[in-house]
Amino acid sequence: MGLPCVFFLLFAFLPRVFSALSFPVGGRVTIPVPSAYQPGFVGRAFVLAAGNAPPDFRAALSVEAIAGASYSCSVLVLLGDVKVWASDHVAKFIPAGRCVLELTHDGDLQLMDRAGRIGWRSGTSGLGVKSLLLKKDTGNLILADAQNQTRWQSFEHPTNTMLWGQRLDASSRLTSFPVNSSAFYSLEVHKDQLVAYLNWRGERYSYWALRPRAGRSIAYTRVGSTGLKVFDVNSWKIAQILAMKSGAVRFLALGSKGNLGLYYYSASHGRFQPSCRALEFCELPLPCGPYGICSSTNTCAYLQLSGMEYSTSFCGLASSEVEMVEVRRVVTVLRTSSSASNVSKEECLASCLEDCSCAAALHTNGHGVGTGEWCSRYALVGGAREVEVKATESSYWIKVAKKGSARYETSSSLVTKVIIVGGVVDAVALCVILGGLLYYFFKIRKRLVDSGTNNS
Repeated sequence: MGLPCVFFLLFAFLPRVFSALSFPVGGRVTIPVPSAYQPGFVGRAFVLAAGNAPPDFRAALSVEAIAGASYSCSVLVLLGDVKVWASDHVAKFIPAGRCVLELTHDGDLQLMDRAGRIGWRSGTSGLGVKSLLLKKDTGNLILADAQNQTRWQSFEHPTNTMLWGQRLDASSRLTSFPVNSSAFYSLEVHKDQLVAYLNWRGERYSYWALRPRAGRSIAYTRVGSTGLKVFDVNSWKIAQILAMKSGAVRFLALGSKGNLGLYYYSASHGRFQPSCRALEFCELPLPCGPYGICSSTNTCAYLQLSGMEYSTSFCGLASSEVEMVEVRRVVTVLRTSSSASNVSKEECLASCLEDCSCAAALHTNGHGVGTGEWCSRYALVGGAREVEVKATESSYWIKVAKKGSARYETSSSLVTKVIIVGGVVDAVALCVILGGLLYYFFKIRKRLVDSGTNNS
């Protein structure tokens, strides 16, 4: 497990190599796709290698088994065994029969299958492209013309990884797509902050941000050997995140749970390891998934609700069929840009009840350094964490279906509006119950003994 980052505001296929230098116009590489699905299958043909000492950059054509009993076809850039760029990061190409990489004579880099169906292309036809190159110091995959001018580069199409020397500005972002999830994470550059978002069904919530000093504007950010650096339009460094290990930083990655990590190569372990991570477990946007709560002991607990039903969609239910229930001693790390000010708790809850897309609400007295009442509404129950908070400071509420509504389902005859953090508060309650039983047992036993003594 990596150390925390320090923030500073400043003023199964035999691989082969096609060529170590370039992949020319007319070059073509093919990998057959297995006729039967083989879980875990990976077939790669390495077409370029930077020629450095390990861990080295390599570019490859790849066929991989994916969910749904199918195979994907993609172009990859690898640093050692770590995938640092992929053509199918956003959309998978499922080939029929074979996976083919070709740099056409009109300069377009294409992926196609046996039927000639194109699944990905660089879009560089007619731009005079003559070769595909791999920069040995940065791992940037480049399509260059006869004058060695760059016509396309992987650095302008970032995935979830930002390599040493790579820039990220307002025109691009890092994205991470967890498997089997409708949510994804993004790291984006704004004028006033570098910010990480949870993107959920058209809504987005921030959960981490790095802001420069007041009056300083961000133009771009770049990974250096000591960490992530933030620059203004004049290329003055105005903020940075320093790594906590002595090894040179090779890349920043946005992980599958939304955490940001700086990574260095550990020769003693023979692999890349985190030098630091921006967030602790309970600071992640969905550490325990929807309806999960991160406890004060950094473990997951889940909402215990008797007599009511959770739902991910309340559209189709009348407002009279749902109600808002408070989850005590809990807040959310998710922040929405549409928080409303000067809204009472009653108005906040009523607005969530009337909006069928609203699943939770956070009401706060005194938002950040400001004052007054604030209402934040959410389309999901997520980012919840247990805190020691005064009753007057904030309250977190979730929407549930009432008993007797169209979506109410329960086998319990008890209906309660008290929600506690399962596994945390339950343990305290259990101790109280057991203590009461022991007290009762010894009290009754003492009375019986005293009674027997008196009768004798």
